[in-house]
Amino acid sequence: MTIDSIPTFTAFISSLARRQSPALLWYSAPGERIELSGRVLDNWVSKSANFLVDECELGAAQQYTLTQQVHWRSLVLLLAGLRVGARLTFEGGGEGSQVHAAFSPAEIEQSAAEYPVLVDRGPLSMRFMGQVPAGTTDYCAEVRSHSDAYSGFSLPHESDAAFKGLTYRELMQRVAARAAQLSQLTATGKHSLLLETSKLSLNATVDVLGALMAGYSVLVLDPQEEWADERKNRIMSDERATAPQDLG
Repeated sequence: MTIDSIPTFTAFISSLARRQSPALLWYSAPGERIELSGRVLDNWVSKSANFLVDECELGAAQQYTLTQQVHWRSLVLLLAGLRVGARLTFEGGGEGSQVHAAFSPAEIEQSAAEYPVLVDRGPLSMRFMGQVPAGTTDYCAEVRSHSDAYSGFSLPHESDAAFKGLTYRELMQRVAARAAQLSQLTATGKHSLLLETSKLSLNATVDVLGALMAGYSVLVLDPQEEWADERKNRIMSDERATAPQDLG
């Protein structure tokens, strides 16, 4: 892939919507498995992007603080922030941020963000299962009412910062390079890449986007669970997954 052929983030996420195969696989407590195809993942990202724009007034180039906790919903919110062209950060108390999204009231009780947002960790929760502090928006209660087709009024510009010191153009260059590395999976017959991290970060973002760009699904094992080798190996086999260090 040449530099000129690297897609914009908008083009990348639009191509994801045409994908019927699994894009995101989430495992947590025994029996908890969620599979999102590319089309369904795009629906969730679009709903969440509309939520961020309509409920939280998040726009292109505005700062967006997202929890570092790894969860299928935090990955959706990560993609949604990029969808609207925000500048993401995973650190700090929301200083200078329009939105600060987290799973725990403790994470945002002192947030300086204009819009603190609470997200529930339950696999398919319809609302936050706890006390929502005054002035805080309940993501799970609000997001389903939004359209699963993104309006597109706020979009990333290639020269805008996706992360501190990294433009959207530079982010997609890194993603394309990671996707090229992951092309090795074609020869191994693997369909999924295990996301091996307990915290969201720029590197984790590149891994997720790179795997999706290369046509593979992202397998996420809840870091808050204990994963016995037997159970983990069974899931890896069932999902025809590999870990990053196996690309070697």
